[in-house]
Amino acid sequence: MDTVFPVRCVGCGLYDTYFCVSCADSVKKRKDLERVGAVITFAAADYNDRLMEKALKTFKYDFVRDIAEPLAEIMRSSIEGIPDQIRSDIFNGGPLLVPVPLHKKRLNWRGFNQSEILAEKIAGTYGLEVKNILVRSKNQKHQADIKDREHRLNNIKDSFNCIDKETLNGRNIILVDDICTTGATLNECAKVMAANGAEKIKALVVARG
Repeated sequence: MDTVFPVRCVGCGLYDTYFCVSCADSVKKRKDLERVGAVITFAAADYNDRLMEKALKTFKYDFVRDIAEPLAEIMRSSIEGIPDQIRSDIFNGGPLLVPVPLHKKRLNWRGFNQSEILAEKIAGTYGLEVKNILVRSKNQKHQADIKDREHRLNNIKDSFNCIDKETLNGRNIILVDDICTTGATLNECAKVMAANGAEKIKALVVARG
């Protein structure tokens, strides 16, 4: 398989890695929190960075799980590069990491939930717990295929349900996802969790589109 489909960096083409250290380091890191709808969000990088876009598409649509570690390292590097007060604000109160879920049909198609993998890698670094609190009840059209913001909001509406209210109750939460564009998905998840007792809800994503 390595002969027919060799492992090469998405940036420079270096063999034996999907995202080499040099290319990953060249991705410009973000250093600020922003409000996306009702959710305070930290994005590690910009999706309009060519390498970041290619790496994330390789992860999600070429089913390359091994690129998760370089992406998680970009998240860690960006987190460590922000002011202490902002970093403390993100992780205040030992928050629970909650991956944005995939519908079971899409999970079966891809074979993994990219948001869950990223959450587990970040959790390991900061000593936090990952819990699948939400399920996706609708297998709607890909958000990435919808350009109009209003259509995105309608497409994702009522797509999530809480399956563990007891664990969620009174906890600070960090939603984890790969990409945030309009924030419709994050806000819909946050709405469900707030209605089921979550205290403070923030979001951590690899890239903002």
